[in-house]
Amino acid sequence: MNVNQIINMVIKLVMRKAINKGIDAGIKGAGNMGARRKQGQDEVDDYGQPTGQDGRPQPRGQGQGMSKQQVRQARQAARIAKRSGKM
Repeated sequence: MNVNQIINMVIKLVMRKAINKGIDAGIKGAGNMGARRKQGQDEVDDYGQPTGQDGRPQPRGQGQGMSKQQVRQARQAARIAKRSGKM
């Protein structure tokens, strides 16, 4: 294995990890937005952020959003749907 192949392998590994973390964060954010919208339209601003009585955003709580298992299941369902669309 030459140096070029090793560098490419390391770059691909780092990029794959970074992209997967970004996808996880995006899916988690989308899941949180849906949970916040369920509070009622009066309590959520245009960006899906919950607002208090004074109109300012409320602090976010912990434990909201999708679990890793739910994210995996959603990705798997998306892959299956994508494959079935190609056939």
